[in-house]
Amino acid sequence: MDYQPGWQGSDSLTKRVLFQVHWFLGITTGLVLAVMGVTGATLSFEDEIQAWMAPSVFAPGIPLIRDLTPDQIIASAETDHPGYRVTYLDWQVSREKSHAVFLTAISGKDRVRGHVDRAEGTWLGTGNAAPVFETLTRLHRWLALPGNGNGIGRQITGFSAVALIFFALSGFYLRWPSRPLDWRNWFVLDWRKTGRNLWRALHVTIGTWVLLFYLLSGFTGLWWSYGWYRQGVTSALTGKSSPGGGNRRGEASVEAGPAIDAAWRAFGRETRGRYAQVGITTSRTSEGASVQFDALPANARHMRQIDKYTYDVTTAERTSFEPYDRRPLGVVVTQSVYELHRGAFFGIAGRIALLLTSLSMPLFTVTGFLLYLSRRKKKPRRQHRLAGSERPADLLVAFASQTGTAELEAHNAASALALGGVRAEVVPVGKLTAESLVAAGTVLFVVSTYGDGEPPDMARGFASRLMANADADLTDLQYGVLALGDREYDDFCAFGQAIDTWLARAGASPLFARIDMDRDDDAARENWHVALRGLGAGEGTRGQATIAYEPWTLVARHALNPGSDAATAFHLRFKPPSHIEPDWQPGDVVEILPCNDPGRVEALLAARPSDDEVATISGTLREQLDRLILPKLSVGLDQIDTTALHPLPPREYSAASIVADGSLDLVVRQVRDPEGELGIGSGWLTAHLPLGATTMLRVRPNPAFRVPNDAGPLILIGNGTGIAGLRAHLRAAEHQGAFGHWLLFGERSRRHESFFDDELSAWQATGVLERLDRSFSRESACGLYVQHLVIQHASEIGRWIEGGASVLVCGSLDGMAQSVDVALSDIIGEDQLASLSEVGRYKRDVY
Repeated sequence: MDYQPGWQGSDSLTKRVLFQVHWFLGITTGLVLAVMGVTGATLSFEDEIQAWMAPSVFAPGIPLIRDLTPDQIIASAETDHPGYRVTYLDWQVSREKSHAVFLTAISGKDRVRGHVDRAEGTWLGTGNAAPVFETLTRLHRWLALPGNGNGIGRQITGFSAVALIFFALSGFYLRWPSRPLDWRNWFVLDWRKTGRNLWRALHVTIGTWVLLFYLLSGFTGLWWSYGWYRQGVTSALTGKSSPGGGNRRGEASVEAGPAIDAAWRAFGRETRGRYAQVGITTSRTSEGASVQFDALPANARHMRQIDKYTYDVTTAERTSFEPYDRRPLGVVVTQSVYELHRGAFFGIAGRIALLLTSLSMPLFTVTGFLLYLSRRKKKPRRQHRLAGSERPADLLVAFASQTGTAELEAHNAASALALGGVRAEVVPVGKLTAESLVAAGTVLFVVSTYGDGEPPDMARGFASRLMANADADLTDLQYGVLALGDREYDDFCAFGQAIDTWLARAGASPLFARIDMDRDDDAARENWHVALRGLGAGEGTRGQATIAYEPWTLVARHALNPGSDAATAFHLRFKPPSHIEPDWQPGDVVEILPCNDPGRVEALLAARPSDDEVATISGTLREQLDRLILPKLSVGLDQIDTTALHPLPPREYSAASIVADGSLDLVVRQVRDPEGELGIGSGWLTAHLPLGATTMLRVRPNPAFRVPNDAGPLILIGNGTGIAGLRAHLRAAEHQGAFGHWLLFGERSRRHESFFDDELSAWQATGVLERLDRSFSRESACGLYVQHLVIQHASEIGRWIEGGASVLVCGSLDGMAQSVDVALSDIIGEDQLASLSEVGRYKRDVY
């Protein structure tokens, strides 16, 4: 029962490498990105801020008189700036705003930008905030370092943009939660956390919020850092080798421009006031002079959403028209990189989003440095603790067990470590928290898998509370995992694999590669011993001794459902050998070493050749064949190598009695294969083992289904042969004088499957059972399964649990136990049910 399948794991080496690169780049580029984020956020609203700080420049409030023409504006600006030519005029249609002009020196590369009064042509300047924004621009683009765009600053900011892209992608990969479809795992920030856990929660959760925005900022920021990147993107999107879109500001000729008023009047007649802003650029070619009007509609989302008109300045005729909405998407993107970079491409909402995400950049720098410094500070403390002066234990051994095997292995490991002077504390995983894991420093996990690839019940809260937490930070933890499983299942040792994956994702460091171990896997067990010795364990011991098998005598066996059309279930009673004192508790597990059908053994022996060398079959060989997995009967004895045959695996059953009963009782249902042959375990116990004969068995403690004497009222739920484990608890309750329990039980028919009906009636009469509810699925008057009883009595079950009752479930996993678990989750909530498991008030023995 303890060795079952579960979740699959994956190699964590990639995550560890990514994590190391992530934090290394964080401490080297974090400050640069913080500066770029704050300056970029400010620059994204530069025009609005400057207009607010200098309204007399941007919106001077002109009298209601006729505007100057473009030629008059250009002439006035050039008169105020001898030696300069206007290369670009930004015409504002709204009469509340002034025009902006860009001038370039006739000789040299000097440039001037400022505003001109639209009615009088007076030079208004740039406003008192212009020097500040010039400095912010230099900081944002190249950290204001010498050389400007040609210096080292541009290389640093370019590399930082690459780092930002890596941070976003690697952070997304590293924090991938175990339940990725639950949006809360990605976006919900738990403000109850404090200290290091809060820093990491802020770092990873807010990082998820801003992930797409940072990718946008990073990929567009590279446009101005690397020419090869700009050329490559442009070629990929447009098929051209360089960005298109016409002349950029300041790239026109610095010769005296042609008169453009005629073309301007023609443009006005054609467009009839459809535009709110027009950028005017003149150019000269061998074919003549032309003027381009970049017209921005009033409802445009961003400044590059322009329609382009070109006019011949001599004839005032339009020579070309390029509307925005007819351009290919690739051209639109390459012409709008700046608007994408500041979020304006998506309208005012995009600008605000980029503003907020850019302002959050220092948060990641601060939290990243705090996490790094915390990690550095914790290392000496952990070494001091491992020296033995701070805590009584050097490490923790945490177990997750359903039937006791993993718990036994955990105690064995602690005993072996103690022989080497290493102090180990054994704890159930349900008691672990992220804080206790970090404080421990070193933890060994010994875990089994239960049911259909699930954690043992005692670990359900651990799985839902910690393993589902994508924000867990365990970078200071060293760990090892021993995963117990059964190779007969497809998902072998899967819960152990899931723990290993989660720990690696949380940044913990493995002490050794995860060990997956079947019950008889000698190689894996040796690897486990080697790992323990590497941690200082002593030699020559496995800790606790394994319970030995003993010959118990079958003294009674009778069918519980004679005449039923279902498989026959038997009640068996065993007596112990005289030399042992029986000792078990309700909930414990009985392991039987079965033997083969004697008829099959004899048939195999009868197929032997008549050669004298093999004519005499010793009793030793017959005994060997009794306990080995036999080949097909068509194989002769001369072809059998008994050393190559595997022993029959033990079969496990729930104890159905208590020591005071004087016998060890089992309830076993016959199982048949598709050919109609009885199963090995059920066939041996119900058909082949003679009354009065002995079979080898042992009773193994199963803490996962035990309850203390003072547990209070029990809600016992089960079906079929699950009555065995529930009967043992009820017999113990009767023996102790504990009353007031509730049994909900399901079977096929009242006539044939009213198992232990006399006992149940007697317990009702004495008050051991306060309530008894039974369902019979094959009866038309009932037609219910036991899970339906749970749903019917949901409110009462909820009140019993609220009043302190414990819930025990015993029977089939498929169908019954899974459906009961869902029903209980609906009644009290999934988190509360997991909490009941952790504190021992919800226990299951299902198969």
